[in-house]
Amino acid sequence: MTTAVVLSGGGARGAFEAGVIAYLREELEPALGRRLPLSILCGTSVGALHACLLAATAHEPARQGELLTSFWRSLDLDRLLELRLRDAIALGRELVFAPKAGFAQRHVGLVQPRWLEEQLLRRIPWPWIGRNVRAGRVSVLSVTATHVGTGRPVVFVQGHQALPGWPVEAALYSVATRIGPKHALASAAIPLIFPPVTIGKRLYVDGGLRANVPLSPALRLGARRVLVLSVRHGDGRLPPLPDGEQRTYATAPFLIGKTLNALFLDPTEQDLSRLRQVNALLEAGTTAFGASFTDRLNQSRLPGTPPMRYVRELEIAPSRDIGALAADYARSATFAARNGGLAGRLIRQLAEREARYEADLASYLLFDGAFAAQLLELGRHDAAARREELVRFFSEEPQSSAEEAELRGG
Repeated sequence: MTTAVVLSGGGARGAFEAGVIAYLREELEPALGRRLPLSILCGTSVGALHACLLAATAHEPARQGELLTSFWRSLDLDRLLELRLRDAIALGRELVFAPKAGFAQRHVGLVQPRWLEEQLLRRIPWPWIGRNVRAGRVSVLSVTATHVGTGRPVVFVQGHQALPGWPVEAALYSVATRIGPKHALASAAIPLIFPPVTIGKRLYVDGGLRANVPLSPALRLGARRVLVLSVRHGDGRLPPLPDGEQRTYATAPFLIGKTLNALFLDPTEQDLSRLRQVNALLEAGTTAFGASFTDRLNQSRLPGTPPMRYVRELEIAPSRDIGALAADYARSATFAARNGGLAGRLIRQLAEREARYEADLASYLLFDGAFAAQLLELGRHDAAARREELVRFFSEEPQSSAEEAELRGG
């Protein structure tokens, strides 16, 4: 029952994921009296940073919750979002003017991630990723980024086994490599905000643009159980169109925030829906035709297509709207007192310019320790509320006839 943890992107919203992991390590494991087998770690964007830390500290899992929460609580908005006039001017020149002949181009963004780079190098023991993989503490680590030239999602994979052959027509392109800080930074490089990252001779940006919830890599890497940590509020279903006339917020920050939601968060439910449909098909077929149904179905599959199998899944998502939490916090006196610099003033203006009760754009950029503390607590609370489901998820007992048939078949 190989277990994968799928860690999604979402900028500052990622503190919610850290709260869930802290609950698993610090509360659920002691209650169960055993370690939870988190074998496959798949991350995109901020989730890639979490996945790398989990892989690099797999030899001391009891510390992982504290390591994650201490990082998020230490965030300083003005240090992380280091806004400088010359960077803004350089970005404007790139957007408007063509480079001169022979110009050695330096890729820029509105924010230079110097502080984040320092934190990644200091807090994550990168050589331990390979050691933990070789020792079998982690089976596979994958980090997803977006290739700038083609817009194609690229999955960087480090594991102790040969990379499985993925079909040529698959949407994802896989690269076996030794994962380091550059891969994590590339996966989290939100376009225009952070500069793209060069790996080899190729440019990469945020993996969340094309594969925000790296569920497909987890399945292709052999997961039989998938725990998905999402930062989207609710059950993932799109809200209905409102009846009657409503006030329309057409400000630029509001529209950009909704665009980021569409790019980063909306594919989550689509991926999970496909997995649930396959599970339902295999369960119905096993009930109707017997334990050999899955094997017989796979014998008839087209050449090059991956075999179908039952995969146990559980998604944990915020019970509260993080955009609404961001709106309240960014307009509070606490935020103003903590963040008096240029970045703080900018975030406050963004929140004021968005809708009255939500600040989606600001929520992606609110890298503030006090706001992160709210999301950490929310992650712990929401994971605790799903305790019984988590216990069943991590149980070795089959939970369906299709899963039982596959386990008995080896």
